[in-house]
Amino acid sequence: MQSDRLTSNNTRVIQEQLSNSSDFQTHDLTAGNRHFRLYYLNTMIEYAIVQEHIIRPLLVHTDVDIREAVSVLHASETELLTDAITAVIEGKTVVQIEGETTLYIYGTALNKERSINVPVNERVLRGSNEALIENLETNLNLMRKLIATPDLVVKYYHLGRRSNTKIAILYLNSIVNEQIVQELDRRMNSIDIDYVEAPGFIQELVEEKSFSLFPQMLVTERPDRVRSYLMDGKVAILTSGSPDSLILPVSFWAFFQSPDDYQINWLLGSTFRILRVFCFIIAISLPGAYVAMVTFDPRILPFEIALTLQSSMQFIAFPAVLEAISMLLILEILREATIRLPSPIGQTIGVVGGIVIGTVVVQSNLVSNTMVVVVAFTGLASFIIPSYEMSSAARLLPYPFIFMSAILGLIGLEFAYLFVLAHLSRLHMMGVPYFYSGLNAGSIRDTLFRAPLWRLKTRAKESLTRNKVRIRNPRGWEK
Repeated sequence: MQSDRLTSNNTRVIQEQLSNSSDFQTHDLTAGNRHFRLYYLNTMIEYAIVQEHIIRPLLVHTDVDIREAVSVLHASETELLTDAITAVIEGKTVVQIEGETTLYIYGTALNKERSINVPVNERVLRGSNEALIENLETNLNLMRKLIATPDLVVKYYHLGRRSNTKIAILYLNSIVNEQIVQELDRRMNSIDIDYVEAPGFIQELVEEKSFSLFPQMLVTERPDRVRSYLMDGKVAILTSGSPDSLILPVSFWAFFQSPDDYQINWLLGSTFRILRVFCFIIAISLPGAYVAMVTFDPRILPFEIALTLQSSMQFIAFPAVLEAISMLLILEILREATIRLPSPIGQTIGVVGGIVIGTVVVQSNLVSNTMVVVVAFTGLASFIIPSYEMSSAARLLPYPFIFMSAILGLIGLEFAYLFVLAHLSRLHMMGVPYFYSGLNAGSIRDTLFRAPLWRLKTRAKESLTRNKVRIRNPRGWEK
């Protein structure tokens, strides 16, 4: 009677902890002289596993210990109801034997996940066509296959009091800087939040400068890219429910690198990387430079160009600063519309809306032809940046440049550049400089441009790695 009361009390406690959920089920069975009760959520378990590997062995092997009878790979024991409740929520089946206080936990979770597909946000011409998915175990499987070494360390965290989100941190033990791992561990363990929506939540909760427009962690969905950064001594953060990985610490220049840079000739790779940096400068300052020259300093332009600008702005009622801000806002509205609408409609709205609005605003003398060209070029320059986070920063930075140029002309533009450079120079991530570390003699070979692979003998200094040598004898065939 006491054991029956214990089993009933356990059922009641688990039911109450699960807020009396209707999908919580118990199953009683008798095998020989033993009575079993199974606890599970019927929406989370694989019925075939429960039937074939738990119930059937218990009914057949009536005189065998449950540890020998049940053949489930993930099995554990506990005497705590809190552990049993957590296991039930995770899709496991808990078995209790009448007369015993030990609870047996078996992994029977139903796994429903999408197949590994091609990267959507980081398409490249050459390289792997596999992308991370929302299942953490599958992502770790991909990384283990790409980095087949016992040196790869995986550490688990559970964040969120209510969501209990599972997070994994990956690094190569013999390469990574121990202080960076310890500092990240301290920050992760200090997070106290109800639920975690990764990777955005983790990025904001871990980074040092929360009010900076510049991303301080690199987000990628490509396993091969995660592997390359791990090989450089960096740390990767993978989260259950997210197809993205966070990489840290990274420098400002990492956001202009693409996997394609290392799959083509180094001269072409360097050219494209310099082009991205140049386009970033164009994206943040071209509208401001236009406003400064038109409003304050038209005399620095060649005479023919000044006449062209004067003729295009002859009947424009709005000042140049309002032209620039309004056209940039229209560009952002069109971009958001193409993203939020379904794909076929979004592409149509983007093309037709851009043509119609551009034609109408010019013909109605609200905006000059030159301003339309400037804004269009600014938008294209921001889209060439490989990182979505850095591209978003490049779309917001033109506004302070425009305001400074409208107030002080080219001097204001120079002040805006100084403010941005000073801010970048002050940024750190895990004690690693964000900007100027990529401009020293040892790192510039793989930041501003891409040197030949046989010249990249050491890892980037920004990682502060213990093992700095990456290539020992790259062209040993040459005698």
